[in-house]
Amino acid sequence: MKSKLHLGRGAAILACAASLAGTAIAVAPVAPAAAATKCGNKVVKIPREGASPYPYPIKAVEVEGGATCAEVTKVLASVLSGNPLPGWKSVPAHFELPKKLEEEGLFAQEAKNGSKKIKFAGHGG
Repeated sequence: MKSKLHLGRGAAILACAASLAGTAIAVAPVAPAAAATKCGNKVVKIPREGASPYPYPIKAVEVEGGATCAEVTKVLASVLSGNPLPGWKSVPAHFELPKKLEEEGLFAQEAKNGSKKIKFAGHGG
């Protein structure tokens, strides 16, 4: 009888540990998704009518809210050319640039589509 009791208790402990491990795995991916992802510096080619695209350098690119680094150039080329992709728009930037970028003459800029955000530093126009 005593051995059956130990087996039942051992099974309960294993089930509890497995449950806690499953909870940790399910909760862990949620936290990093809320943080911004840095995409570095990029050059966006802005289309021009009757001419070759204009290379527009952007610095300190960050994405958040589900936006990806892969979509940055396509989205920003459309927003900066005045023909944004459906759902995307240019909005007033609500962040401050590092002093070094401000000294280069760059301005904080932001594009948004729902919860997706692309923040970057670029020359004003």
